Amino acid sequence: MKILSFSFILGLVFLYFMNMAMLKTAILNTEWSIHAGTRFLLGFFVMGVSYFYAKSLSFKNALKLILVIVILDYFYDYYIEAYHLNFQIILHGIYMLVWGALMGYLTASLRAAKG
Repeated sequence: MKILSFSFILGLVFLYFMNMAMLKTAILNTEWSIHAGTRFLLGFFVMGVSYFYAKSLSFKNALKLILVIVILDYFYDYYIEAYHLNFQIILHGIYMLVWGALMGYLTASLRAAKG
């Protein structure tokens, strides 16, 4: 339980500095939080729980699913002209996926160890 809390807090600290340094955006920006949350949840459920923990998806299929959803999100952003795709946004998305995958794996493994 301590490792899960530590990972979450450390992830939030890195997210804060990443948002301020790369994107110059506050964490609580509603529009940006939706994008970051989407990538975090994709990492959490698809990579962390379904691939790393349960092995119900192959790595290739998990990446394909994530790629399709992320590309659709980028197309939607381009369509509504929310922001333009650049290297910082891609790095931020990768960070959110990795952090979500780590949190998903830790949550699933700690949950299985308890019961």
